[in-house]
Amino acid sequence: MLEEIKSLPPLPVSVIRIQEICMNNDTDIEELSRVIEHDPMLSANILKSVNSPLYGMSKEISSIHQAVMLFGISMIRGFAAASAIKKSVSVDLSSYCATIDELTQISALQTALAREWYRSDDKTMLPLLQSCAFLMELGKLVASHKVIRSGNLDRFLKEIEDGEPLDAVEKKYLDSSSYDIAAAMFEHWNFEPALIDALKEISDPSPQNVYAQVLKVITQAVNFQGIFSEEGISAALESIEHFGLNKSKFEEAVLTVKEAQKG
Repeated sequence: MLEEIKSLPPLPVSVIRIQEICMNNDTDIEELSRVIEHDPMLSANILKSVNSPLYGMSKEISSIHQAVMLFGISMIRGFAAASAIKKSVSVDLSSYCATIDELTQISALQTALAREWYRSDDKTMLPLLQSCAFLMELGKLVASHKVIRSGNLDRFLKEIEDGEPLDAVEKKYLDSSSYDIAAAMFEHWNFEPALIDALKEISDPSPQNVYAQVLKVITQAVNFQGIFSEEGISAALESIEHFGLNKSKFEEAVLTVKEAQKG
C-alpha cells in the first residue's frame, strides 16, 4: 500500500500553491483568491461545492473571494484539494458500491455536520476540523482499487452487505482503514502534521486527540453504510458520551443538516 501511495502523482501547481498560502500564519486572502481564479476549472468546482444546499447560503456565491470570506481559508483549501485529488486518482468505487458523486455527497454532509456542530461549540477547532471532514473519505479511492486488484471484491462486498463495520472490513482485507490510507496520502503530499494525525486516529482516537474523536462521531452518523440512520446515530451518541463531547450541540447540528438536506 505504501508503494502505491508513493506512486501517486503530485498535486497540480495551483493546489500546491494554495497549500503553501494556507499554511502561512499570515495568509493573504487576496493572493489565495487570485491563485484559485487563475485555474478556471478549480474555481468552478469550488463554487459548485460552496453553493450546495447543505451549507444554507441564502443567495448564490458567485466569486471566489466571496467564497473565501464566507467559508474561511481552511474549508476552501479542503474544497481545492479534494477537487484536485479526484482528478489525480483514477476513480472506481465499486468496492463501496458508490460513485464519485456519492462520495462527494458523503464528504459534504460530514463537513456540514462538523461545521454546524462546532460553529456553536468551539470555533477554534473549525478550520482543521472542516478540512479533515472534507478530505477524510478520499482514502477510499486508493482502497477501492486495492480491493479490486486483490481478487477479494466479492467477499469484501458481502461482509459490508452483512453489516460488518466498514473500517473493520477494510482492515481485514487491506491491513489499513481507508482513513489510515488518507493520512498516508496527505503525508505524501506534505499536508500539515495536525491533519495527518487526526486522520490516522479516526478509527481509534486517543484521549488527547479531540479532532479524531469528533471525526469518529461524524463518520458514525454519516457514512457509506447509512446517512443519519438510527443505528449510526446511536453509535455516534455512545461515542460522544465516551469522549465527553457536547451531545446537545451535536443533536442540534444533526437536525440542522437534515433540514438542509430537504432543501
